[in-house]
Amino acid sequence: MDSTVDDPCKVDFVERTRHLFVDVAQAGAIGTGARPAKRAVFRKTHGVVYARLTLDPARPVSLRAGVFSNDNYEAWVRFSSDIAPTQSDADMGTVGIAIKLFGVTPPSLASLDPEAPTADLILQNHDVFFVDTGPDMCSFTDLALKGRDDEWYATHPRTKEILAEMKKREESVLTTVLWSVLPYACGEIPAVKYRLLPRSTGASLSPDSDPNRLRSDLKQRLLAGGATFDLALQIPRGGVSLPIDQATVRWDEGDAPFTVIGTLDIPKQDLAVEGQETYGETLAFAPWRVPEANRPLGSIADSRRAAYPSSASTRHRVNGSPDAEPHAPRTP
Repeated sequence: MDSTVDDPCKVDFVERTRHLFVDVAQAGAIGTGARPAKRAVFRKTHGVVYARLTLDPARPVSLRAGVFSNDNYEAWVRFSSDIAPTQSDADMGTVGIAIKLFGVTPPSLASLDPEAPTADLILQNHDVFFVDTGPDMCSFTDLALKGRDDEWYATHPRTKEILAEMKKREESVLTTVLWSVLPYACGEIPAVKYRLLPRSTGASLSPDSDPNRLRSDLKQRLLAGGATFDLALQIPRGGVSLPIDQATVRWDEGDAPFTVIGTLDIPKQDLAVEGQETYGETLAFAPWRVPEANRPLGSIADSRRAAYPSSASTRHRVNGSPDAEPHAPRTP
């Protein structure tokens, strides 16, 4: 008998993944009555901030593809963790950053309003993923939602190791190194990865006893001054072949060094200003909201193509907010 008949992840892992994250996990959280409805993943917000992305005007032509073709962009940025909104930061969930750039030349590969002049960059504070492929992600999620993830770990011990590595204490979201984890095309370059390297350092400005320590620290740092991250592309050397669809495999810097191409600058601001976080929570971020030249690569990226917009539509519908992509940024 064909085993795929009984395994939805082998029949259509893209739709099955969307179903698990949106119709099961997100809908379950919504069903508890908690409002406003939250995202399917990275639900705890640490802060929403205004920023600017400035690209090096001397960068080579090969690094001017798609979203990297212009020199300057306004941006809105959401810092978050992949834990429940009510959990303490002491639980050390994975920290993520979602960046929405404005002024990008359309179209994008997004399913909703591809002519919007926006693009999204999504990174997190670990450089590899905990499963290799889209079908793996689907199967693991299916088991985890049923409380049977140990069945996956029994034959995939590397997943358990990486998940443990991803639970790390961060002093501040502004001192955290962030990676795209998955590869993207870059014009004529077959595949690159992204990294944001912070220039800020230092211990947290908020005590461990504060359950929202990362939010408190971010607010204090930005009231005192701005912050900068260096944006770099990890580009494989000529003749070096690195895996595209094995997301647990780390790209060694000896095979693929980083090239800094610009800075993400976050100016001094009060992230608690009225309306700012509400604005950020209405924004939807998706890996496929990029030009064709920056196309996401690999089957995990494929599995995200339907899940992200479906999750956003569900959240917007429940919250009564428009399911629309902004064409201009909020004034900081």
